[in-house]
Amino acid sequence: MKSFAKRNEVERFHTSRMYAVDVTYHKEDGTEFTHTIIKSRPSVCVIIFNNKNQIALIKQFRSTTGKCYVELPSGLFEEGESLEQAAAREAREETGLIVKDVKRLMHCPNILDPSKSNEDFGSAVAYVTAQSEQSLDEFEQIDSQIIWMDYDEVISRMKSQMLTNGTFLDELQMSGHSTDTLLSYEFLRK
Repeated sequence: MKSFAKRNEVERFHTSRMYAVDVTYHKEDGTEFTHTIIKSRPSVCVIIFNNKNQIALIKQFRSTTGKCYVELPSGLFEEGESLEQAAAREAREETGLIVKDVKRLMHCPNILDPSKSNEDFGSAVAYVTAQSEQSLDEFEQIDSQIIWMDYDEVISRMKSQMLTNGTFLDELQMSGHSTDTLLSYEFLRK
């Protein structure tokens, strides 16, 4: 494999959630190439169990595709937060659920697509203890109704969606970050 030296990085746009940069690399043969990537704040996705072995799912509109998806609660880290703190806060904000025993499931860079983003992605498992009010930020369009579904049913529906490119629930698909989180949990719990 050839070696590549980073030549420069130019910001194209910046928002509170992410920014895009053009990164130019210099190759050993003297040529250069430029690639546009999205740099994002770290994010976390959380599997929330109740005492019936059900997990909390939400319906969320995603403006990038113009569609709603079934998802696990998720969001971006705030400055100085640990993965566990971010997971508990996102659970409370997106569902109103207060959680305990938040445990890191996994945390790694570039899990979704390193060709487009430097996303630092983590996931956690937690257990509900109480219910409060949902508290969404200005970008979030999340149904206030929590969908509680048996864990085994979630895995069965997710597998079906993956094999058939079908839907997960009510003509909606489960999002990629939720699928990745559940696959990680399945893999690591065995």
